[in-house]
Amino acid sequence: MIAALIYIILFSTVIFLYKRKAELGLPRWAFVLAFLVKIASGFFLTYIYSSHYTDRSTADIFKYYDDAKIMHQALSEKPADYFSMLSGVGNDNLYYDTTYYAKMNHWYKRNDFGNYNDNHTIIRLNALIMPLSFGSFHVHTVFMCFISFLGLFALYKFFLSLFKSKSGWIYVVVFFIPSVVFWGSGVLKEGLLLFSLGTLLLSFYELFFLKRISFRYGLLLFISLFLLLINKNYLLLVILPPLLAYYIVERFQIKRILFFFVSFHFMLFVLFYVGIKVGLDKKPIALIVQKQKDFINLAKGGIFLLSNEYLVRLEPENESGIVKIGPDSVKLLYNKDYMSWRLNNFDDTLGVIESAEQIHFKVISKLPRAGSLLQDKPIAATWSSFIGFAPLAIYNSILQPSVFKRGSFVERMASIENIALLLFMLLCFVFGDVKNCNKAFLYFSIFLVVIMFLIVGYTTPVAGAIVRYKMPILPFMLMIGINVLCATKISKFIPFKNLK
Repeated sequence: MIAALIYIILFSTVIFLYKRKAELGLPRWAFVLAFLVKIASGFFLTYIYSSHYTDRSTADIFKYYDDAKIMHQALSEKPADYFSMLSGVGNDNLYYDTTYYAKMNHWYKRNDFGNYNDNHTIIRLNALIMPLSFGSFHVHTVFMCFISFLGLFALYKFFLSLFKSKSGWIYVVVFFIPSVVFWGSGVLKEGLLLFSLGTLLLSFYELFFLKRISFRYGLLLFISLFLLLINKNYLLLVILPPLLAYYIVERFQIKRILFFFVSFHFMLFVLFYVGIKVGLDKKPIALIVQKQKDFINLAKGGIFLLSNEYLVRLEPENESGIVKIGPDSVKLLYNKDYMSWRLNNFDDTLGVIESAEQIHFKVISKLPRAGSLLQDKPIAATWSSFIGFAPLAIYNSILQPSVFKRGSFVERMASIENIALLLFMLLCFVFGDVKNCNKAFLYFSIFLVVIMFLIVGYTTPVAGAIVRYKMPILPFMLMIGINVLCATKISKFIPFKNLK
């Protein structure tokens, strides 16, 4: 804990000495406060996971950290192996698989849809920090808080450059949305995601909108794009189309802004659809339905076993159906129900495996049932079903978890947050001036939020997971309100006279 405290002081000093109030719109201590709130939230998140998720192999903040320990161990034993795994150069072979990756629980994903496995990114980041953490998990929390803070700080600067008179509102929206603070402050992928998102927008704005050509912003843009590609690459589909449309509108001073945004996104959608269907010989709707189906199956939980030939799933409560026969091996009891697949054909679900009790399996995962499953069957892979589901997808993204349903403490807090955010948006429009707002930024934010909500709503049928997936986009949703808000109108009715 002493090492973590030293890093907290170090990073707080860096933040405090960064720039003057005149350039940030607020005193420097305000940003130190935002960082310290993230630290407190990160430690609270660690406490929650330590108290309620005792199986470290399935607890999100611990499972990648524990896998990184295996990678970091090579630094003292075989440094060349450590740097090879860290860089991803020369590590894709049987030696690394058997020596290191087979010992990890989450290096491999059951479903990656041909995308880059983002588990590798967070495991490598933890392994990179470990030489500086001296074996302290809390140091990793502090580093991740600082990384995500930098992304939020970049996002704050991006918004501030557009709305200089609303620095106080922007500060609250960027740094103090509860779910952004909570999920963006742990040893999770979300911290790196916030860093990538904020730095991408700031560097793009500086380079292309303001034409401040510099090596610093060019490098920052490259890094942010690269990190999004190896972390959550679907976000590029969310943010790049609205961002490009926003740039074109500003660059060429297009008057019919809404018409252009609709036309531009429709054109990109057609190109994207045709490109996947013709170039990759796949149906985009079928891919989304398959993603939804896999998420539903994952939410149902289960005990997953792997042999040289089969993958087997038992119901979460059927652990008595397996018997341990060695340190890393189990066998199935013949009288227990289970589902099985051959490794070379996952399309056909098999029944009972002949002579299954003679096959040695390895337990690769134990997943509990999700308590907030919204649907137990995927939608049909048809246009009518796809379009008809769109309103429900947006509704789920905005209002799930529902305040009317019982759930975990985190889900109940998220449901209250949903209502609070909607009330804030309503307040902004009641005391707003839509006619005189920044129309280009307004449609940029709306399209970005709607695209994200559609993707999350279509692919994520679990209320608890929706909270985390939509988290990075919440500041943009509230900035729709900040954009139209008229500070003069609202200052007459609220006591925050000094909140710009």
